[in-house]
Amino acid sequence: MSGAYLLQLPQRLGLQELMAAKWLLACAGNVAVGLAAWLLLQGATRLWPALRTRRGVWLAAQGVVAAAALLPFLPHPAQTSFTLPATIATADVGPSSLASRPNAAPTANASTLVAAATSTEEAPSEPAPSGEAPSAIARAVPLMAAAWLLIYTAGLAWAVTRQWQARRLWRKLLASAQCLSPAELQSHGAFTAAQLREITQRKLTVLRTDVPISPMLHGVRRPCLLLPAHLDTLSTAQQQMIIAHELHHWRVRDPLCLAIAATLRTVFWFNPTLRWMAKQMAWALELSCDQHVLAGRPQYQRKQYAAALLQQWTMTPIGVAAFNGATIAARIRHMQKDSLPALSTAAAWLTGGALTALLVVGAMLQPALAFSVPPTASSAPTVTATPAATSAEPWRAPLDRVRVTSFYGVMRSVLPTPHKGIDFAATKGTPVHAVAGGTIISAGHLAENDGRYGNAVIIDHGAQRSLYAHLNSVNVKAGQQVQAGQLIGAVGQTGFATGPHLHLEMRQNGQIADPAPMFANLDAYATPRALKVRRQQQASKG
Repeated sequence: MSGAYLLQLPQRLGLQELMAAKWLLACAGNVAVGLAAWLLLQGATRLWPALRTRRGVWLAAQGVVAAAALLPFLPHPAQTSFTLPATIATADVGPSSLASRPNAAPTANASTLVAAATSTEEAPSEPAPSGEAPSAIARAVPLMAAAWLLIYTAGLAWAVTRQWQARRLWRKLLASAQCLSPAELQSHGAFTAAQLREITQRKLTVLRTDVPISPMLHGVRRPCLLLPAHLDTLSTAQQQMIIAHELHHWRVRDPLCLAIAATLRTVFWFNPTLRWMAKQMAWALELSCDQHVLAGRPQYQRKQYAAALLQQWTMTPIGVAAFNGATIAARIRHMQKDSLPALSTAAAWLTGGALTALLVVGAMLQPALAFSVPPTASSAPTVTATPAATSAEPWRAPLDRVRVTSFYGVMRSVLPTPHKGIDFAATKGTPVHAVAGGTIISAGHLAENDGRYGNAVIIDHGAQRSLYAHLNSVNVKAGQQVQAGQLIGAVGQTGFATGPHLHLEMRQNGQIADPAPMFANLDAYATPRALKVRRQQQASKG
């Protein structure tokens, strides 16, 4: 994966521009996964024609395509980040992008802090290589993202407007329709006794309209059955079969599937593959209901049912628009069969696995296509020049994600003495790493300070010693040699601690010292409260 491409954006990229760039990538991924799913399903349905008749396949395919748009917004752990050296990934906001915002509380990975510290000690006298500067394409990304955001917003407004207009038409239609009472349903003659019981028990509203439409269910949460007046021209058996078709849609929650598809088509109006998948799913829903109605019926009733549907299509312009001649012919051919074509378990699993693989591949590619902000000289973090900082190599961060909640020397309400180290926020079990190479002096429960350190590790680095307190577990032993970044334990809440966190101390010449100078601009990774408390106490001392 060393050849993965990382797009470096200009340094002044703000949060809104970054989100717009991510949305551009999300839409591109949505279209790419949609095309891949389209090719996959085209081949799969040729190999296994029974796939066309399964609504779950098409519903799952739409879900995979929609989920692909969420991938750029998911956090990517450091072990899957393919960033280039000396770049600060926007997923882990570094100090270079927050130097002008001291109140921000980002998280940073260990390699970011080390790279920043090294850059401050060995400032290059020559310009940065051209490969580290944003390319022309990278500089154009914010403009492209902004343009696409405008286009997408306009398209979304158009799609929502169409949905709203259609909803208004349906409301007018429902308002003009006549609600059939239980007595009117009994005298209608188009309902069987079982259908009437089901309608009564589940409180389904039945409406009658003079508008030439096909019989249909409308609504998702509380759908109503809409029957056209011209349905009376059919025989009683034909009417009962058509109503059975609509009631089956209701039982299996087909209106919910159609509503999901309509929502996805609206949000991703630019993706034609979602419209194709929705059409295929609607086709599968109709075939399933047809087979349910015709199960066990003789051939002459199948012909009556087909004739009734054909008559409905010819009498309703909406129905003809929804089903062209080829579709009508294919649907009638399916009505003549005893059941839908069988789908083998292997075919179903292979298709599902292939769709899942598309999403997994998309997730794997996201870190490689991640945006990054290159550091600049004007915003590079600095290290305060102190004897501790200049007499030894800079330390790497003890945690993969850094968030400082309390600084050295501040007074806290839980103890009457100044804070002897730095507290890093972390959940229980978070891996703790050695800040530098050295020898383990102590590992396990530490009796020092009345046992308030709990489980702790002390490492001798030569010029200094580092202490890691309140550990949940310890992975090293006294006398063991460790390297910088080596796992030494896990964050916990042992000893005197109000919650899980890592307490880090530095000791030099037998004295406790501030470890902050050993890191690069640790303030950029502190919470606003930690900065405020330190600032207030420093002001009171001054």
